[in-house]
Amino acid sequence: MITHIEQLMLEHFRNVPFHNLNLLFSGLGENKIPGGTCSDKTLTFLADARDIGANAYLHTAYIGGKEIHRLVRINVDGRSFYADIGNGWPALRLFPADEAISFECFGMKYRTEVNNEWVLVFHEKQGRESLQMEINTIPRSDREIFAQINSRYSSGIQYPFSNSLRFSLIVGGAFLFLRGNQLERYSKSGFTAKELDEQDIPKAIQKEFGFDVSSFFLLKNSRLKSI
Repeated sequence: MITHIEQLMLEHFRNVPFHNLNLLFSGLGENKIPGGTCSDKTLTFLADARDIGANAYLHTAYIGGKEIHRLVRINVDGRSFYADIGNGWPALRLFPADEAISFECFGMKYRTEVNNEWVLVFHEKQGRESLQMEINTIPRSDREIFAQINSRYSSGIQYPFSNSLRFSLIVGGAFLFLRGNQLERYSKSGFTAKELDEQDIPKAIQKEFGFDVSSFFLLKNSRLKSI
């Protein structure tokens, strides 16, 4: 089952982008873009994991000391694993609740530490490691987490991506991450970054990621002109 789940994770990281278009543009776009923020991606993955027979549940994690991140918990043979499928970064392996692991992908490194009821996840890119999130292994009910998800944009919580565009996906042999107007490319061969003019961002997303997001920007601009 672990192999099947991690294969499903890879498929999602290749086909279901992390983005905050709906948050930034309040659903202005005419084209429905799959994926979204961590909650959107996690719910999609949860349904697919259950479809292949996984014992899967919602779970949460802390970023910067705040419980604002969603995961999928997979129970296999009495052990718990966490799929961080909603992350903007490509965490391609399941994180065990009872064992520290490490792995590399696209020139980045992940490692975990297990301390009592906590799993600490560290992420290294461009030679700099940081604590990415903290997972409390004590489960909460899906109902509680669903309630958090439903109120995530009306609760006053400020997310790291609340005011700046995000779009990320595995494309070919690289991981692409658009942050604001900077397009970052991570791969085994290295890291590159390119600054984009704001008016070129929709075309860049179409070209690099294969998604047409032009309607979001067109409707945003038309509303601004009418003010």
